[in-house]
Amino acid sequence: MSGMYNVTLIFNPEKLKPLITEFNKLGITGITVTHVEGCGTQHGFKGFYRGIENDIQLLPKVKVEVIVSTIPVETVISTATKVLDSKDIGAGKIFVYDVEKVFRVRTKELDFEALKD
Repeated sequence: MSGMYNVTLIFNPEKLKPLITEFNKLGITGITVTHVEGCGTQHGFKGFYRGIENDIQLLPKVKVEVIVSTIPVETVISTATKVLDSKDIGAGKIFVYDVEKVFRVRTKELDFEALKD
């Protein structure tokens, strides 16, 4: 696949630093990180606070977004999968979207030029 892609990953927070390390090795320099809460098939868990049982339905997750153009998107996905895979429910999800246009505000560059460092 060639073009520009937004790769969005949602996963457990403890995997953030190892993922960023591996992405830097690939040459990915632009990374957006958002701390989010959510649930998937695991639907949260039962926890206790001061002896009272609580349903904790939204779990802390991290959402990472990167835009790739020169690095093959398959390489990004396989690298992320190796880092994130814990064989447990809730290890994460990866979404890939086409990017139609990129505009760098400061220099007015478009598309691939706007993504260069």
